[in-house]
Amino acid sequence: MKQYCSVCKDRFDMEVVEEGGENEVTWLKCPRCKGILPYMKLTDDTETVQADEDEFSAESIAESDVVEYDSQRTYEVGNVVYHRSWNDYGKVVEKLILPGDRQAIRVQFLNQGDVNLLENVPADEG
Repeated sequence: MKQYCSVCKDRFDMEVVEEGGENEVTWLKCPRCKGILPYMKLTDDTETVQADEDEFSAESIAESDVVEYDSQRTYEVGNVVYHRSWNDYGKVVEKLILPGDRQAIRVQFLNQGDVNLLENVPADEG
């Protein structure tokens, strides 16, 4: 399965380590760094909202519009987020409804590239 590795910052054909059921996560192994990561597969009942992917650059960021990423928050397409662990800014370009009614956002980061992040995770799970 093709997947983006945020550690290696590249897309690879990855080995399935553990196949998830209908509402379960499938786990993949990166061939370069050997890291294990979840595959955010889209299903027929997956809903997406996508933005026009305009050019996103450091110069286009207005500090007043930036919100710090927190998996418990909900975001809108077009929001600019700051990911503290990566010290990186990104623009929300797509919202995903995953199996099991989980929510995610696809964020185009300046340095990390294209990354799926969970959103609206209840406090007792995050």
